[in-house]
Order: sequence, then C-alpha cells, then structure tokens
Amino acid sequence: MNARNFIRRGITALAMVLGAASQAQAANVAFWSDYYSAASFTALNATHTVTQVTVANIDAGALSAYDVLVLGHLNPSIPPTATTCSQIQSFLAAGKGVVSEWNGATLLIQPAAGAYHAVTNPCNLFAGTAAGGFNSFGIDLPLTITAPASPLVAGLSNPFAMAGGSEFVYQLTGLGPEWSVAATYTGGGAVFPAVLSAVRSGGGCVALSPFDFFDAAGVGGTAQSNMEILLNNMVAWAARGPASCGRAPAAAVQPVPTLERPLLAALAGLLGVCGARLRREGFELSAAALTWRVEPPFRAAPGSCPAPRCFSGGTVPLAEGGAAPEPTDG
Repeated sequence: MNARNFIRRGITALAMVLGAASQAQAANVAFWSDYYSAASFTALNATHTVTQVTVANIDAGALSAYDVLVLGHLNPSIPPTATTCSQIQSFLAAGKGVVSEWNGATLLIQPAAGAYHAVTNPCNLFAGTAAGGFNSFGIDLPLTITAPASPLVAGLSNPFAMAGGSEFVYQLTGLGPEWSVAATYTGGGAVFPAVLSAVRSGGGCVALSPFDFFDAAGVGGTAQSNMEILLNNMVAWAARGPASCGRAPAAAVQPVPTLERPLLAALAGLLGVCGARLRREGFELSAAALTWRVEPPFRAAPGSCPAPRCFSGGTVPLAEGGAAPEPTDG
C-alpha cells in the first residue's frame, strides 16, 4: 500500500472514531409496562440507561430523574391515579419526552366505549378518540411510511411489519393539528395513523404507535429488528428536548462531541501507527504547518509531472504543491 492510500485509510478510520463519539447522547429512560420487562428490549438497553417503573414510582415523583418515559401494555386493573397524570403532565412541561405503545394511547387520548384493554382513568392529554385495540385486521399488518424524512421511521423499509407486533391496534380519530403522521395502516377499508408524533403546546414531545409492537420482542428476524429500530427512533426523537424534538437541533446549540477514554486511547493508537508508517515511507507531517517533507528515494516518474510539483527533496506546503508525489522504487 502506498503512503497516500495509507493516509486515506487512516483518515477514514479516524472519521469513524469521531463519528461514533458524536452520536446522540444516551438518555435516562423510565420504562412503564405491567406485562413486559425493560430487559426484553436489548437494543434499547444497549443505547440508553433503562429503568423499570410502576404507577407507585411515578406517583412518588420518580420521573424527575429521567429524560424519556416509555409506556405500553398497561394493565387496566392497575389504573393510573390523578397524581400519575399530574406527574406525566409536569414531566412533559419540563421539556421531557413520552413514547407510547398500544394501549398507552388510551392513557393519552380518550378511549372509545368498548375499546379493548383500555386504560382505566385516562389522562386525556390530547384531543381525539382511541377505538378498537383488537386484532381485527390480521397479524403482521403492514405499516406504510407516508413521511420518509421523519426520524421516527429512519432505517425502516416501506412498508414494514412486525409479525405479532403489528396485530392488535387502535384506530385514532379526531386528533388535533399538533400531530404529524409518519406511517399509516389500512383496516376495514379505512386508513389510520400507525406512527405519529406531537410537540405538545404545554411542553414536551410525544411519539406514539397504537400497535402492540412490544409483542415483537424476542421473536427474532426482521419483525424484531423493525420493532427495535422503531422503538429506538421514537426514544431518540423524544429525548431531544423542548427546543428540538421532531426537528434537527440548531447548530448553535449542538454540543461539542467529547471522547471517552477508550476512544481517546484508540485515537492515540491510530495516530501513532500513522506516524510510524509515514516515517518509514519518508514522509513527515509538520505540526507547525501542513507540509509534506519529501526525502530520497522519492522522485516523480520521468515526464509524469511538470514543476513545481516534482521535487528532489525539501518541504512543500500542501496549498502550493498540491498532492504529495507518489513514492517510486529506485
């Protein structure tokens, strides 16, 4: 491998290290479900710090320690209290985020009469109605992406499905203008929201799917992968904070990426290897100015380039000399 290609590969590796360091910061996630353990969602746990919470925890003020509340598969026999709803409202007003799955929709939106497994004592934080909740339209129901630029559906094929995680579903109607729909599904000849989000006027971000996508946990294959991508997208969006949920944060408020010690060690090692290779090849990169020092036996092939790009030695500023000449044998 010649020196130029070696440098190019080194820069690519360095970019990968810096890219990994600049990813969105991990969030503290509260996970509220009466049927599922937070440990069931391996991709979520690999990205964020996730803690299981209960109605009692929420009523005691536990949400203040978290950035995002993920809720779904709630047991109607363990109803939220007025305090639960007040705590969630305060959580959102502080600019935090809520991610809701399946019957979590009936906590946020008024359930229709006869809605299946609807939450008792709903908080009704949004206008609208959540009807159904059954598996009325079959298993592995496809979700059609209608807003491909939405971060909620990034990395998902169109359409996508989640096996038993796209089976039981609510029909959401009468929603307010604060909602943006990223994907839909068709049931009974009508089209309904399948993945949607809202920036609440009172503060906070809510990402919601009326599907039972928690049910894809542990099934493996594409269904589980789609579920994990969707869930992580929703959490990442909701975790952005009051000024930027649902849109790219302004450049002025972007934090400067920091490198953890393992990344710093990897970066130092990479630079050391690059430096050693460059010295063996006869190149020296000046710290004072971006210059190439070309030492014998480097020379341009006869007739390959005109002056001033051909040198027998010396220091050549990149801005003047352009790309460093390739080394030749002999």
